[in-house]
Amino acid sequence: MKKILKKDFKNTFLENLLELHDCPKEIFYEGKLENFSDKNLKFITIVGSRSVSAYGKMALEKIIKDLEGFPVVIISGLALGVDSLAHKFSLENKLPTISVPGSGLSEKVLYPRSNFFLAQEILKKEGLLLSEFEEDFKATPWSFPKRNRIMSALSDFVLIVEAREKSGTLITARMALEYNKNMGVVPAGIFSESAKGSNKLIRDGAYPIFSGNDILEILGFSTEEKKEKNLDELNSEEKEIYKIISSEISKEEILEKSKFEKSKTLEILSLLEIKGFTEEKLGKIWKK
Repeated sequence: MKKILKKDFKNTFLENLLELHDCPKEIFYEGKLENFSDKNLKFITIVGSRSVSAYGKMALEKIIKDLEGFPVVIISGLALGVDSLAHKFSLENKLPTISVPGSGLSEKVLYPRSNFFLAQEILKKEGLLLSEFEEDFKATPWSFPKRNRIMSALSDFVLIVEAREKSGTLITARMALEYNKNMGVVPAGIFSESAKGSNKLIRDGAYPIFSGNDILEILGFSTEEKKEKNLDELNSEEKEIYKIISSEISKEEILEKSKFEKSKTLEILSLLEIKGFTEEKLGKIWKK
């Protein structure tokens, strides 16, 4: 267990904490702070329901997959539901992730206990565990709002994935607004009780987020740059078909323009979708 004092926050990614009126005097951590020293990194805090729906899980998985390959870091709180999924999907997509639990970092008290091995996996993959609480501090109801302000302060963008009308997640949202952070929400059905609070945030001005590209554009990244770099992942046949695809095109048009047999072209289109370069919707093929 290591710690860094407030006087040393400057010139690290923890510097944003100095803006807090109740900035912690010290931060305990496990992992390597230097892994997050690149000034080009953008920090995205993701929070939401502990009883996330299947829809919320699918949306979060897609959004984080879209972020793969960009200099972004995912911050969350290690809690059940959206928090733990944010960490897991980040690891699966080779994105660095930082956990800020509502407890100390000692193995004896790390909360929730069921995510202990997830915390170890975060460290194994060069991530970071942070806490302002002493290492043996046990989580309490008031410690979660305190850690929420840490996550908000560190972030460049806060994403909310499902929150009820009376939800602790809304505390993070309120803090994000207080700290003038960009905030987005995954929209959900108007009859969804689990998302009534988060849907209201959209009404009040939060960005509706439909994909990771929405977040990347808000943070100033060019999503086209990523696809150009990733073309190396495609073989020559896949590149030929990918070149045919404009922003949107019907499958019939692609078959007409392709120099390959119909069955071969359809096979390549399936591979492009599996690899995340295209998607089919409304009867059209789209570049992602």
